[in-house]
Amino acid sequence: MSKKSTARIRRIVAVCHDLGGAQAILPVVRNLKHRRDIRVDVVAGSFAIKLFTRFRPEIARVDWSDQEIDGFLQKSRPDLLLSSTSWKSRLEQGFRNRANELGIPSVVVIDFWSNYRLRWQHATYQFEEGKDHVCVMDNRTARVMRNEGYPKAKLYVTGQPYLEHCPREKAGHARNQQRGTKRQTNVLLLSISLAGLGLKDDPMAPIRVVCQALGRWHETTDRPIKLSIRRHPHENADPDFLHKVHQIVPRGVTVRLADRTKPLSGQILNNDLILGYVTMALFEARCLGKNSIAIQVAKYSNELRLAMQEAGIILLPLNAERIASYLLSSAARAPNNLPIVHRGATAAIAKICRNLIRTKK
Repeated sequence: MSKKSTARIRRIVAVCHDLGGAQAILPVVRNLKHRRDIRVDVVAGSFAIKLFTRFRPEIARVDWSDQEIDGFLQKSRPDLLLSSTSWKSRLEQGFRNRANELGIPSVVVIDFWSNYRLRWQHATYQFEEGKDHVCVMDNRTARVMRNEGYPKAKLYVTGQPYLEHCPREKAGHARNQQRGTKRQTNVLLLSISLAGLGLKDDPMAPIRVVCQALGRWHETTDRPIKLSIRRHPHENADPDFLHKVHQIVPRGVTVRLADRTKPLSGQILNNDLILGYVTMALFEARCLGKNSIAIQVAKYSNELRLAMQEAGIILLPLNAERIASYLLSSAARAPNNLPIVHRGATAAIAKICRNLIRTKK
């Protein structure tokens, strides 16, 4: 009997809750699942369930207790834990806490340029201990994490897997659309929970500014503008939200709510301009060749600013005059070159996972 046929199947448990983290580890899970010597079991929290449906994940609609996590780990007996990080959920960190106690190696994928230390706020071990092998987007992020106290030996600069696999097959179609042949300009606003940024959760305040800017854009160009607002899942539900928006919409601008149950990439492609605050979707829009503006409503990290700059995302203050001036400038008439995707990110993280399970006794 050959050595290959008797090799033990290595097992990995992948855990994610929020959509951003799920998008980041999904390509890695796919990569690992293609290997005959590795089995991957997925635990998906509420926002990640739909993304991982084809893998028949164990569903965690609420955070699991330590007892529930221990029961799952005893049943699955993993050689490695792969996880993302989430806001308003302890699911992933709960698994990391128990993996640390049980001596199971842990790989964490950071999906965005913010709040690095805060992602371990529910850990039962110290951030400085570096219990997890952490994969980050770029050298700047690694440098900031080292400055915050995370051990250099446990940081890996891999790139962001979602940006590597961000849908690009329709990018050519998006670039070839001739906006000049249309009478209407379509704008997509990607909203966000302001409370998540530490601000007063008043979604009307930034939307009022955006509407003022679009109104001035219409006055100058005489082109009708259709504004679609896609609300974030973490935002507070307000049944009167659209009615309130209609009360502040200027002449020449119509507004509707985008269906947030539909794929975002399709909605991006159907619009000429993408507006947002701080979201990975702006990077996706750039991958699809769209003009993208990040409206600054909070203080952003220097590494996030530089990542946006490299991707061709324009960062503007929450000021109607500044936004309108940019929209009316020649710089806004055509997208910059498409950003360089994070090539090799998926393979790099998958290799780290394989190396760790091979060295585990």
